[in-house]
Amino acid sequence: MKVGTDGILLGGWADVTTAFTVPLKVLDIGTGSGLISLMLAQRCQGYMQAIAIDIDVSACEQAKKNIDNSPWPSSIAVKHVALQAFTQACKDEPAKFDLIVSNPPYFVHGQNFTDDARKIARHTGSLTHQELVDCALQLLAPNGRIALVLPYTSGCELVTYCQQLGNLQITCLNIKTTPKKPYKRMLINIQRGDRDLEKQSLTIHESDGRYSNDYQRITKEFYLKM
Repeated sequence: MKVGTDGILLGGWADVTTAFTVPLKVLDIGTGSGLISLMLAQRCQGYMQAIAIDIDVSACEQAKKNIDNSPWPSSIAVKHVALQAFTQACKDEPAKFDLIVSNPPYFVHGQNFTDDARKIARHTGSLTHQELVDCALQLLAPNGRIALVLPYTSGCELVTYCQQLGNLQITCLNIKTTPKKPYKRMLINIQRGDRDLEKQSLTIHESDGRYSNDYQRITKEFYLKM
């Protein structure tokens, strides 16, 4: 399974606290290899019911294979469907999701790919970040949370959009790779409510190359060795 730092950060950071009282109902948008759903299942000890969706057939096949070979095959269902169609199909469903996660496409323009699957995975042409949030809010339980990872600039733009929507509590965790580098990624938690924007920061590597204590705190249970 291909594993990236973005997915590991999101899978380790997203809030799963309700999983210890009732099974957590999760939606994983653009699941890819299924990594984030599997990380959440591990953190919940399988006490969750997740739907992992993707518009790429090969990604769905890979995710299903990875999930079937995991300890939690009954906790995650993979569906080949676009978020827009999934949202429309669920509009009359009474049950909503406690947690919606996504590591969405992150190049808006300016880069071309010859491989269609790679283009879909990396570009926002088929789903903008704003549309992702709009759909996620329709699918979210009243006390539910949306957790995303984005490039820092795209994250700032999305936070501004969410502030304009109003009545949303937003927490940002700004990520830099080393202390002297600029912010590279942003983890965003969105939930309903009225509270000022909360900003936090995390550095992945210390100046000497070691993983920082903050990064280890979020991700250590997913590494064999750090």
